[in-house]
Amino acid sequence: MAMLVKHILRHPSGRVSFRRQYPPELRQFIAGPGASGPTVLKVSLGKEGSPGFLSRYEAAQNRWEATVSLARRQALGDYDAIDAPLIAEVVETYRAAELNADSMRRWDREAKDRALQVGEAMERAGIALPPTTTDRAGHWTRSVRVAASVVAEAGRALRANGDLEGIVEVWRTTAIATAEKRGRLIDTRAPAFERLCVALNDAAVSVHEDMLRRLDGEFVPTPSEPSPRPAGSPPDRLRAPGSRVPLLSLYDAYAAANEGMTAGVRDEWRKYIERLIDFLGHDDAARLTADNLRAWRDKLLAEPTRQGKQRSPVTVRDKYITAVRAALGYAVDEGLLNENVASAVKVKQPKRVKLRERSFTPVEAQAILTAALAPPPARMSTEHARARRWVPWLCAYTGARVGEIAQLRGEDVQELEGVWCLRITPEAGRVKTKEARIVPVHSHLIAQGFLDIVRANGAGPLFYDPSRQRVASESNRHVKKVGERLAEWVRVDVGITDLGLQPNHGWRHLFKSTSYAVGMEERMADAIQGHSAGTTGRKYGAPPIGAKADAIALLPRFQVPGV
Repeated sequence: MAMLVKHILRHPSGRVSFRRQYPPELRQFIAGPGASGPTVLKVSLGKEGSPGFLSRYEAAQNRWEATVSLARRQALGDYDAIDAPLIAEVVETYRAAELNADSMRRWDREAKDRALQVGEAMERAGIALPPTTTDRAGHWTRSVRVAASVVAEAGRALRANGDLEGIVEVWRTTAIATAEKRGRLIDTRAPAFERLCVALNDAAVSVHEDMLRRLDGEFVPTPSEPSPRPAGSPPDRLRAPGSRVPLLSLYDAYAAANEGMTAGVRDEWRKYIERLIDFLGHDDAARLTADNLRAWRDKLLAEPTRQGKQRSPVTVRDKYITAVRAALGYAVDEGLLNENVASAVKVKQPKRVKLRERSFTPVEAQAILTAALAPPPARMSTEHARARRWVPWLCAYTGARVGEIAQLRGEDVQELEGVWCLRITPEAGRVKTKEARIVPVHSHLIAQGFLDIVRANGAGPLFYDPSRQRVASESNRHVKKVGERLAEWVRVDVGITDLGLQPNHGWRHLFKSTSYAVGMEERMADAIQGHSAGTTGRKYGAPPIGAKADAIALLPRFQVPGV
């Protein structure tokens, strides 16, 4: 099977680079230039198809995944326990790397910088340095023998003086980097971190003494790095008993890993997690129990909302509890928790009494569409007035969700194959199915001058002004506000107050009812409205634009005076 190669950048020279962005919320946990860490991993892969290309690509991809995995763990505070096995593993890895570099005579800038670092530590301890030389530019140019002597003597001096602070300062970076090389994440604030640094300091003395012995002609073998963890053994990611799993950080990691989550849902669910933390009085997911969640559920159901109404069991179940269940499920999958306690929490939903159909009646539809034609108030913004005039009509003839229409841009109205269409696309904002679709414009909309409005507006949003956004956010509050204002207008100004009816979503139900009445094929209606296909077979292929236009033409014009 051919390998799918993604995240590559092709240069005019014919060379290829691996280029993949790091998740923005994790960059602060990735070491690199800048206060917030690097934004992207870039690795040269040579020419595509050249020998070793795929191996280099896989190595770059693995490096990105390992970096992100460690960063996500750091965001969660999911550190490995610094116990005797981990210390031994880090020390053995360090020893093997240093002696291997020495055997290859690879004393690079990192090794020289480390020699300089420990030399500075010796000066702070008041110990004389071995003779040193510098080149004409003043750069560090110690020989292998001198550099090895510096590290060994400094390590012995630090130990002899009991300078624990100096040892930690010298070996902090090496400890972190060597642990990460093994896929370990260590907390430098843990008391045992000092023991790890002391062990590395002692290992450095021994390693650099071995280097000096090699220079004197003795044979010192190069050890191998510790063996990888045997397949099937328990992963290090399992939470140590009693360790803390920050609930809010856990949710943020879950949201970052869930590429399909919209910004609006992410922010909304985060508020539910914050409310749970307020209720609990702590933010440790490891201490959370099913009984805690049942108590929170009961409180949510009992307390009034900000509008003074009783909170719906559906809201508690599908929003509050679902947000927590999703985050805890992610923690279980990642080995941070042993069980998802939210799975046992149920919210009883009494069967709602249905007193009417969920679609508008002909009288209600005519009332809304007639009101949409009325001149707007003098102080109403151009975008708001345009939304009140056109969004109900567009929803009526497309069966689209109000948010999908509210986020339309001028460039989303296009003539395709001789048919004027709306391109409902995730590029403009949220689309529930996350798939773009084409919906032909009904002739009655064209007759009313909708295309003239689009031409006058040009590119950009039709029904809101993005320059009014006060706070930069992925979540487009303007689109949501368009729907909220229209719903309030339908309730208050038009006078449709029946609580069994959704003032915006009623168009979607009406379109479906009308499609049945005019004999529109069900699959065609689903394609126009963006409903998921009911069977696997229906997922193959898409109705042509011409066929969709013929289906839209079946819809009778709404009989509204004046148009």
